[in-house]
Amino acid sequence: MSESGTGDLEERIARLEQQDERLTRALELLARAETAPAAKRGRDWDAYAAVIASFIGLLALGISGYTAYVQRQQLRAQVWPHLQLWTSNVNLGFYVTNQGTGPARVTAVRVTVDGAPVKTWADVKKAAGFTDEERLTMSTLSDSVLPSGKDYPIARPAEGEQSQAKFKELLLHKNHAVSMTVCYCSILEECWVAMLGAVPESGQVRSSDACPIGAAERFAE
Repeated sequence: MSESGTGDLEERIARLEQQDERLTRALELLARAETAPAAKRGRDWDAYAAVIASFIGLLALGISGYTAYVQRQQLRAQVWPHLQLWTSNVNLGFYVTNQGTGPARVTAVRVTVDGAPVKTWADVKKAAGFTDEERLTMSTLSDSVLPSGKDYPIARPAEGEQSQAKFKELLLHKNHAVSMTVCYCSILEECWVAMLGAVPESGQVRSSDACPIGAAERFAE
């Protein structure tokens, strides 16, 4: 859908440029006609007609290009995703919610424990000092597509007082601090960054190639 909308807009812009060139040539003809002998000016109506036709075509293409622009802005609003990362002390866990109007395609995830990037949930448990009895229930977030209006659990403690108590310590940053960064894009390939445990760059839109998460830091789960 995005490629079709972009291609249609580019085609209209190209037609607009061609029409502008025709109008320029017609105006040049008129300028030469003004300096020609009076006997030849009776045949200059063709040049005037060309100018009028070019102007009308240019105006029509301008309106068409503006209409395409408005349509694309409306499409952007309809498919805009907005991810929020959050934690809960009631239903213990890390969560992500898509509060936008369209699906969010996750392109990269970074998880850090005490500022150091980790690769897997097993690494998170090890860095945060979990024992074998203190278990987590995890979900895969990397490369996921999250529909709008949905809460998605990322990690929760397993049943049992020991797991619940350890996870609550993690949420409260009693012994270790966990943060998370997520790069995600809309179906139009407009991309953003969501963060947990840090303040994001408010409202900044990034291209898919400008995700601040390097390949060596990317979370694998």
